Amino acid sequence: MHFRLLKNTNQIAGMPGNAFAGSAMPHAGAPDGLALVAMLRRVLRDTARRWERNRTLSTLNAMDDRLLQDIGINRKDIPQHIRDMESFSRR
Repeated sequence: MHFRLLKNTNQIAGMPGNAFAGSAMPHAGAPDGLALVAMLRRVLRDTARRWERNRTLSTLNAMDDRLLQDIGINRKDIPQHIRDMESFSRR
């Protein structure tokens, strides 16, 4: 079935009433489209940061002490190094 958008209306040809009416409309108190997009961006950003933090932590913990010493990190300093990286990336 083919629908064609009508000029300057929110209706779709062949469909009765407003195409955006009904349960798809935001209810009072529901976040609008921009707020929802901003919330999704924050969730995705935080998830990506958490994934990156865990990957870096796993990689550094998997290295032997000699390799860590070569890059200038002590094993006991790994958590602080991760926190420093996070605070730098949020700037």
